[in-house]
This record gives sequence, structure tokens and C-alpha cells, in this order.
Amino acid sequence: MERLMNELIRANWLILSPIILLSVVALGIILERTAFYYRTRVRSQSAFREALGRIGKTPVNLILKILPEKDLSLEKTLLAFALTTRIRSIPQIYKQKLEALSEKYLGRMERNLPILNGIGNVATLMGLFGTVAGMITAFSRMSATGSSDPYVLAGGISQALVTTAAGLAVAIPAMLALHLFEAIVNRHSELLDEIVAECLSISGLQYVPKKETRNK
Repeated sequence: MERLMNELIRANWLILSPIILLSVVALGIILERTAFYYRTRVRSQSAFREALGRIGKTPVNLILKILPEKDLSLEKTLLAFALTTRIRSIPQIYKQKLEALSEKYLGRMERNLPILNGIGNVATLMGLFGTVAGMITAFSRMSATGSSDPYVLAGGISQALVTTAAGLAVAIPAMLALHLFEAIVNRHSELLDEIVAECLSISGLQYVPKKETRNK
């Protein structure tokens, strides 16, 4: 079995090599994003909700003390800036700065996700391309030799399908990770929107969440 697999890999090395390279890149992105989301997670949702509920009712220093010191989330960073910046007295500039920071932090959360999506699509297509090319080669050989032996055809097809299996083996984990990361980003995005909306409401300004803007 091992000998057969080695032969199949050698026969398809031209297509398998970039697929393997894509798998390495995908694994690197998955590990990097997992570490990033874990490091920047909100340590206590209940504490954050309590802090948001006290905006405009409690002194700023007391609001920030509610949040855990070990909380390295971008939400905490945004909230701390929103509550302590001196430009709060200039509503329009304050609004623009909060919106810009929110977009910046969301961009950091979405970093490399389009690449992961591209890897999933390209790996699948490369696997299919290898299979089609292998099938063409197998049928061309049969036509050239005039052989109609089904065992020969089965061997050519099995050789061709190796690239599809390899492509799917890379694409499936990549797409699963992508959907999981997108769900995490969506939760962060909602919380960032809530922070901006709460802070702007104290200044008498309205804020349209990014989610609602994208749906229009």
C-alpha cells in the first residue's frame, strides 16, 4: 500500500507540490489567527456589558477598573480611548476617530482571512485540474495502444483522483477554519459597534452599525 501511494505521488508531483505548499500556508494562517483571537479575546463578557451600561453614569476610572487587567482585547482598547480621549468635546471629530479606530481594529481581525478563502478555492480547483489532466492522459494512452483493458483504465483513474483527494484534504480544513474565524470576527464587530454607539450616544450623536450599512 505504501509503495502504491509513493508511486501515485511521484506520478502527480507536478500538481501535488503546489497543493502541499498551499497546505503549509493555510496551516500557518490558521495557527496565527487562532493565537491572535485567543490573545485578544474579551476575558469577561459580563464585565464588559456592565462597563458599557455604566457609560455616562459612572466616572471613567471606575468603568475601566471593571474590566480585567489581563484583558488585551481590541474592544477594551477602543473603550479606553473612547472614554479618555480629549477630543470628546468635539463631537464630529470624536465620531470620525471612533469609526476609524473601529474599522482599523476590524481590519486587524479580518487579516489573512481572504487568503485562507483563496487557498480553499484554489486547492480544490488544482485538485480537479490534476484529475482532469490525469484522465486525459489515461484515455490518450489507451487510444494510442489500442488497449481496452478495464484494469489499465482503473489504474489511470485512481492515479488521476489522487490530486482531487489532496486538494479536498487542504480545502476542507481551510474552509471550516475560515467559517469559524468569520463567526468570531462577526461577534467582535458587533461588540465594537456597540461600544461606538454607546459612547457616541452620550455626545448626542447617532451611529449606524457596519452590519446595517453593509446590508443596504
